[in-house]
Amino acid sequence: MRKILISALTALALSASIFAASVFAGPPGYGGDWRVVVSIDDQKTYVFQKGELVREMICSTGLLDGDNDTPLGDYILNESGQKRGTSFFSKRFGQGAKWWVGFIGGTWLFHSLATDEAGNVIPEEAAKLGQPASHGCIRLSMENAKWFYDTVPDGAKVHIQKEKLK
Repeated sequence: MRKILISALTALALSASIFAASVFAGPPGYGGDWRVVVSIDDQKTYVFQKGELVREMICSTGLLDGDNDTPLGDYILNESGQKRGTSFFSKRFGQGAKWWVGFIGGTWLFHSLATDEAGNVIPEEAAKLGQPASHGCIRLSMENAKWFYDTVPDGAKVHIQKEKLK
């Protein structure tokens, strides 16, 4: 009886592991060989394709104040396929950005430097690139945000860690 129970638990654990891996990987071709790693300590975003570093970018993650921290963990870029756009403006924060892609729904994003309501870069916010400055999103330079938007496919795996990339 004990041997049957252990076998059943092992089979259940293996099934759960296979299911989790398949969900994280998405459908065939979805995000493929792309992986994005964000280091809070480095304030850098690294983009890999097939295990090779394609681009390293200075970024600004969330303010480290308990309310605006960038969430650590593993995510899938634009998992719903509906969280990608060329610009937005938040009246709540008095800021917007260009070339955004969601990694946790439409709440946390990769996007450009902060812009005003007319879409102009806010100089004092641009000066903060490379240090924690956002409301939790990952800010990139205008050029890098456009590249990220145009290049990194939906379904790419995203890993956000506190530590520097080794």
